[in-house]
Amino acid sequence: MGPFFGQLYWLVGNVLIDRSHAGTAKRAMLTTTETLRHRDTSIWVFPEGTRNLGRGLQPFKKGAFQMAITAGVPIIPVCVSSYAKTMRLNRWNSGSIMIRSLPAIPTAGLSLDDMPALMERCQQAMSACIDSMDLELATS
Repeated sequence: MGPFFGQLYWLVGNVLIDRSHAGTAKRAMLTTTETLRHRDTSIWVFPEGTRNLGRGLQPFKKGAFQMAITAGVPIIPVCVSSYAKTMRLNRWNSGSIMIRSLPAIPTAGLSLDDMPALMERCQQAMSACIDSMDLELATS
């Protein structure tokens, strides 16, 4: 990422996590958790840690769930229909996608011991939602 884009990304409030440096990644996650605790704000996290390039949901990383549990904030899953195989971005009519948010999943009162079950619950709900949207698009 070029220096201009990196500065612009940071100025609008985005945080990039460098997973190759564990100490730096942990500090960034702690800072973000503190922001969630003390400011009226929300964050968008891609729980897979990367784009999946149309291969379905990949295993979720723990960071987003650790932050939510530690800050005691709800998780609102946002699902996007599969698009990597159907979108043609170089055309006027490039295809259709659907986006849906699911009901908030509370984390208040949970501990890090509850994290695996929380991750599984989110992954199952998101996977079912994406499958449903894909079917709806395929039959429309």
